[in-house]
Amino acid sequence: MSEGRGERPREEVSVTPEGIEVRSPGKEVVVRASGGERLSKDITIRGVNPELYNSVAELSRRLGISIGEAINEAMRLLLDVRGGLMGSLQPLLEGVKEAGKSVGEGISNLAPIPISGVEEIELNKEDFEKFGKRVLISGVRKIVFSQDVDEATLERYVAVIRDCDEVSFPKSISKLLALSKCRNVSRVTFY
Repeated sequence: MSEGRGERPREEVSVTPEGIEVRSPGKEVVVRASGGERLSKDITIRGVNPELYNSVAELSRRLGISIGEAINEAMRLLLDVRGGLMGSLQPLLEGVKEAGKSVGEGISNLAPIPISGVEEIELNKEDFEKFGKRVLISGVRKIVFSQDVDEATLERYVAVIRDCDEVSFPKSISKLLALSKCRNVSRVTFY
């Protein structure tokens, strides 16, 4: 990985009250804040990959959110992964290092898929099994896990439940397991 660093041009991303500027040798992109929106302080991040930044910008446009919101969500996800999941990922990461693969590549393949922007949802075991990937559920007002969702399903497919008003689990789920999945949830019930 270190030999590639010397070959890459240096990029710089600056967040200013007027907008976001991306600079690299020979080009500069300036994105202005929309409407009357003002950013609270300048933040400069060096070494941002322009292709990655452009991908995030495109995704944020498709989702109808600002690039700042998309970057904030990515940073929250990183903190959730590092804080809540790193213990279980550590042996895998060690193996990836020993095999000579990129650690970043290993983490990106394991990152949970975000689910948000839904008012209310009921999820059953079949939903998780058909989807087959871990999820990070955030910003949902009410989530109900069906009676057929067992501890193994919850452990395997739900990485984090964050910033939700109410989450209901079947009584068969351990309270501590359920609570270990929740971050900033107003109400947790068992039925």
